[in-house]
Amino acid sequence: MAILTSINKFFRNFGMFFSGAAIFLMMLAIVFDVFMRNVFGIPITGTYEVVQYILMPMAIFSALGFVYWVGVLPSLTELLEKAPAGFQKFNKILINLIDLVIFSLLTYYSIIFALSGVTSGNAVPVGGKLLIVWPVYFLVPLGFLTVVLEIILKMFNKEEKGDVES
Repeated sequence: MAILTSINKFFRNFGMFFSGAAIFLMMLAIVFDVFMRNVFGIPITGTYEVVQYILMPMAIFSALGFVYWVGVLPSLTELLEKAPAGFQKFNKILINLIDLVIFSLLTYYSIIFALSGVTSGNAVPVGGKLLIVWPVYFLVPLGFLTVVLEIILKMFNKEEKGDVES
C-alpha cells in the first residue's frame, strides 16, 4: 500500500503542477494573441485551437486526482452529519464503491477513445497545416486513473486530505 501511496502522491503533485503550467501557458497565449490583434492588427494563427484542443485538456484532466483528493468534488456531508453513525459508515462505503465503479468505467472508455484517436490520427487544421491532438487524449484516462487511485487509497487508508506539500 505504501508503494501505491507514493505513486499516487507523485501523480497527484505532477498533475497539479502540470495543470498550473497549462493554465499559465493558456493565459500567456490568450494575452499575447489579444495584444497582437489589438495593437498590430495581426492575430496569432492557431491560438484558439491550441488553447481549446491542447491546453484546456491539459489543465483540466491533469488535476483530477488532486481535485478529488482535496475534496472539491461535491459531497453530502451536511446531510450525513445528522444521520446515525451506522448509516454514515454504510453511506461512506456505498459512495466510495459507486465512485470506484464510475471512475473505473470512465478510465476504461477513455482509454478506448484515446486509442481510437491514435489509430485515426486525429488532428485539427491550423493555418493550413494539421496540428496533431491525439497525444492529449491520453491525459483523460490518466486523469481518471488518478481519481481511481485516490478512491482506493481513501477506502483503505485514513490519509488526511488537503495537504498540498505531501
